[in-house]
Amino acid sequence: MGKKKREEKLKKKALKEWEERRPKTFREALKYFPGVFLRTTLVMVAATLLLIAVAALGLAWAQSFWFQLLVYLGFYLLFQRFIMGPLAPPRIK
Repeated sequence: MGKKKREEKLKKKALKEWEERRPKTFREALKYFPGVFLRTTLVMVAATLLLIAVAALGLAWAQSFWFQLLVYLGFYLLFQRFIMGPLAPPRIK
């Protein structure tokens, strides 16, 4: 019981600290946009290069809109914490 209570306390503390440091207004969040844009661009360029490499192999399904959409969505979801950087909430186990 003590370990569980300690973990809950740490979770609450991490969320409280994140809530205090995250930007509250659009003006405060504006300074993070160049970094978020750069990270998003890096992730999407990697996804595009993967799609080009798969299409170069001559696979017909690689040119499908739905396959490309799934690849882009998968990359975004996979690297979401990287993209959000300091704006992402703490990872709680």
